[in-house]
Amino acid sequence: MKNIKYFILLHIILALFSVSAVFSKLAAQEDTLSFKWILYYCAILFLLFVYAIAWQQIIKKMPIVTAYANKAVTVIWGIVYGMMIFREEITVTKIAGALIIIVGVYIVVSSDEDISPGDSTADKHKARMS
Repeated sequence: MKNIKYFILLHIILALFSVSAVFSKLAAQEDTLSFKWILYYCAILFLLFVYAIAWQQIIKKMPIVTAYANKAVTVIWGIVYGMMIFREEITVTKIAGALIIIVGVYIVVSSDEDISPGDSTADKHKARMS
């Protein structure tokens, strides 16, 4: 990939985005409007705010199809966080699902390597046909 730094940055942003789900689950375990509940939801809002700004910047630098395909890795982060923080079990089904996601992301990303975000639709079609 031409811009590996944007790909790495994208995955850092997606990992940050997936942390909001951790705070969401933590908030769900608290009484509504308790101090901890409010604290967790403030953390969620902050993370989503940072994510939204960072996402807008990253999609300027890479094809939107590639960026959206990579959002699927948040499922993998969810499995990791579930195991590490909530002591959830990792099953064969979860591992199989994660592998399918990784393969799918690889296929989408590798098919967009030659196409830069500024290419026209006709140029993209020609690039795929050759």
